[in-house]
Formats: sequence, structure tokens, C-alpha cells
Amino acid sequence: MTSTLPVEQSPGRDPSVLDLLSQARDVEADDLGRARSLVQQARVLARSQRDAPGEAEALYRLAELSYASGLNNEAFAVALEARDLAQQCGAALSQVSALNLIAAVQYHAANFSEALSAALAALELYRSTDERVAEGMLLNSLAVIQHSLRDTDRAIVTYEAALMANKGQNRPDLDAITLANMAKVRADRHEDLLAVSLGESALELAKAHAPEFVPEILARLAIAYVALSALDRAVSCLDEADGVLRDRTTRRVALSPGSVVTVRVARGELYVAQHLRDHALREWGDALDLATQANMTEVALTLREKLAGLCKEMGRFEHALAHQEARYALNEEMFNRGTDLRIKTLQIQHDTEAARHQSEILRLRTTDLEQLVSLRTDEVEAFQIEVLLRIAVMAEFRNTDTAEHPIRVGDLSAEIAQELGEPTEYVNQLRLAARLHDIGKVAVPDAILMKPGPLTAAEFDLMKTHTTLGAEILSGSSSPTIQLAAELALTHHERWDGSGYPGGVAGAVIPLSGRIVTIADVYDALISARVYKHAWSSIDAINYIVAGRGAQFEPRMVAAFIAVMARRDPALAALIDRSKPA
Repeated sequence: MTSTLPVEQSPGRDPSVLDLLSQARDVEADDLGRARSLVQQARVLARSQRDAPGEAEALYRLAELSYASGLNNEAFAVALEARDLAQQCGAALSQVSALNLIAAVQYHAANFSEALSAALAALELYRSTDERVAEGMLLNSLAVIQHSLRDTDRAIVTYEAALMANKGQNRPDLDAITLANMAKVRADRHEDLLAVSLGESALELAKAHAPEFVPEILARLAIAYVALSALDRAVSCLDEADGVLRDRTTRRVALSPGSVVTVRVARGELYVAQHLRDHALREWGDALDLATQANMTEVALTLREKLAGLCKEMGRFEHALAHQEARYALNEEMFNRGTDLRIKTLQIQHDTEAARHQSEILRLRTTDLEQLVSLRTDEVEAFQIEVLLRIAVMAEFRNTDTAEHPIRVGDLSAEIAQELGEPTEYVNQLRLAARLHDIGKVAVPDAILMKPGPLTAAEFDLMKTHTTLGAEILSGSSSPTIQLAAELALTHHERWDGSGYPGGVAGAVIPLSGRIVTIADVYDALISARVYKHAWSSIDAINYIVAGRGAQFEPRMVAAFIAVMARRDPALAALIDRSKPA
């Protein structure tokens, strides 16, 4: 039921945000963890560039990944955050996507009325834009909710509107899904001839344009044929569906749990019509296990009801009673889950409203009181930085003999920024923020941090995660200094020529903080003794930086670094190798 709409691009959008989101989309089918890391990086970069539309899209994608992982409460909370941020910055398409995801989570919790409200809001907002590509998809999602509310008349009208919206969009795959859903509505209304006609049309389109839906459409067709007592046609449909599933298993193509469950349910219906009740019990029992594992609550409820009725017909009254009791327990669980989600919604709405009132109160306060509040905020920020710095120092103690490295990196970074003519406020913030550049190393195993020899490729890949982990640790703070720290934690191993990590970004796309701190970090690491190397002399370390000008380091930053080092120790100036090409 969820969907992702095209990402909106605002003027000045850092293309690396879009690149990271695109990379996440490419890997999410195989590696949700990697996809989440990429989206987190996109969010940090978007925030550092004050790219609110990019951050809103990244938040939506985080919510989508949580939903795909079965973390519905987390998905719901993050989707609400994405919706609100998108609304604030006018990112209509991201807001539509977030609303559609909110509808999906509410639908999953059986809060059909709330799901309907969110889906209608998504559709109304989408129609206010110039986009039309996804209107049929949104209408299809809306009709699914209407069907679950037993409003089948309106569901049919909405499905027909979805087909009309798809015209001219060249989306036969969406038509296949919509026709299949219409067939299901007709079957539930016992309009079996119409169900067969729609199902056959859906099957023809799906075979050509949406093969992943073929087994489920075949299974629904089989159920309609059973209702018409055309058992031979039903057998043919199910044999074909089983053949498709076996072929995908042989080719190691991931199977949709929904497709497998629907095929088994349909096979059970066929067995009942053939008076093979024991076979039907087995099929529905297997389908119930699969539906339970896949958290398909509505399907599990239906199967419990079918099993209870069949056991009763067979005289197995204890089993029938057990299925009914399980069905009641599942209904109660669904109700509680829906109630919890409604409570969470109210809590978030209350917190949002309270925050708005607090903002208005702060706005109306006198200048003197605002200054007091500002002083208090500075104290809180200083406390946060102190705590984080202690964590960063803990990381340094694990792989060096001193905790002075982050402080020296901060001081040198500030001096380079000052040499570049940056404002005093930025220089002071960078001095503190740069001390947290390696905070992500707290999550890297000792065996890697303290390894005396070279790292293997796998170990180096794990070491590189300290950039993204550091950004995640520091993200979400309202403190400008900690936001700056998150930015440079992520980017201080990027290289001017694009060969760095984690994003492989190049040139001015790398934030200023990352371009400065990488020089300070490399220099101080070179002159420090580590378990795997001796300390370099200061002049050798300086000349290494100079040699990396234009490749690893930005030439302008190298020039500022040389000026700082010459000022620190004028005797070094004559020893600096200035012959390296710019």
C-alpha cells in the first residue's frame, strides 16, 4: 500500500543527498541495514546544507525502511515527523508520501477510519500539485481501505477512477493490480462471473508487466472458479500458480508471503469443494502459519474462522473451539494495537501543540528574559558537548596513549578556519565540534582499533563505519555546534578528488568543516605514535599534507594550513616543500 513519489529538488540542493537516497533505493531489497545507513547520511548532509526538502524526504525514507522491517510504531513516528517537516518547507510530494505511509501503518493496525483520513489527505494534496503519475496508485490504496471498511460500492467507484487516472500514464502494472483488487471486491460480493472476467484481464496484464503478482491473481481466479463450480479451471489456475512459485524458488527469487498464503488458501477452498477436508485443513493450517510469521493479521483472522468452521463440520469440536478462541485473542490484539497507535497519535499531536505554545510564549517574552533563556541554553549545550567529548575521549583512549588528539585536532581546525577568514562564531564552534570527529569509534571493536598490523579489507570496511556511526550519534540535536559535529564526523574522511569515504563526494560538495578537519586530523595522526606506527616529525607530516594538495586535500585549505604551521613555528617555513604542484 506504500509508495514513494519523485523526490522534490529545491534550488541549491546538494546532489549528494539525492545520490545517497538513490543508492539506498538500489540496495534496500538486499540490505536494509546498508540502505538505512545511506539514508541517515543523506539526512545529515541535508540538514548540514539547510536543505529541508531533502531532510523531509530522507525522514520519509527512514520511516519506509522501518515499515519494511516490521517496526510499525517507529515508522509511524518518523513518518509524522517527515509529514510535518515537509509541510513546513512546502515539499508537497514528500508530504504525500509520508501521509500515504501513515495510512498504511494505520491500515496495518486495523485503524481503518484513520487510514482513510490519511489516504484522502494524501490524494487531495497530490491533486493540488502538477504531478499525475501516482494518482492511480493513491486511488488504489484508498480503495483498498474502503473495501476493508466494507464500503464495496465506493471501493469499486474508486478502483474505476484509478483505472481512468492510469490512462495515458503507460502503467499497465498498476492496471493489473487495480483489476485484481476489483476482482476481489466482486468475489466478496459473490459476483463471481464479474470476478472471473476482471481476474482474467488482470492476469493477462500481470504476465506481461507485473509477473510478481501472477501467483496471487491466479489463486484469486481459482477461488472465483470454485464458487462457480468450475473445478477443472480452478485446478488449472492453481497448478499454474504452484509452477510459478516452484520456478522462482529454483531461481532463488524472493517469494512474497502474501502470494504463497493466497495460493494455499485457494487450494484449501478447492479441496473443500472436492470434499477433501483433511487436505483443506492441512493447506489452511500451513497458510495460517505463514500468515502469522508474516504478520498478516487480517488473513490470519479469516483463516482462523475458516478452520473453526471446517473443524466443526468434521466433528472436531475441540479444534474448532481452539481456533475460535485464538481468533478472539487475535481480534483483541488488533484492537489493542490500534488503540496504542491512536494514543501515540494523540501524544504526538499534544506534544506538537505544546511545542507551538511554548514557541509563542518564548516569542512574547521580554528581551531580558530571552537573554536569560539564551544563557540557560548555552549551559545545556555546553553540558551536551562535555558529555559527548568524554565519549570521544573514551574512543581515543582505546587506540592511542593519549586523549589529547581530539583537542589538538579541534585547535588546529579552528586556526585553519581563522586563517581562511571565517567568522569568529564559526571558528569557536568548529574548535569544539572538531573534537568529536572520531566519536563513532566507540562502536568499533577493540580488535580493529588496536590491531598492530594492517587491516584486512573487511576490517577496514568496518573501521570506515565510524563516520556514519558518529553522524548518527550526533544527529537530532538542536545545538548548532553538535549539528556541525555531525556534519564533520560524517565527512572528515572524504577526499577532494572524490576517492574518500563514506559518500565518495568530491570538491566543494564536501562541507567546509570536513575539508578543514581532514587536514588537521591527518596531520595530528601522523605526528602521533600509534600501535601500528611510529610518530612522524612535524616537517615530514607537513610535507605529506602539501603532497596531497589537489588530490586528498583542497589546495586552498593546504595554503591556510601552511600559513598556520609557519606562524606556529617560523623555523619550519624554510623546510616546507613548496615545489608540489597546486
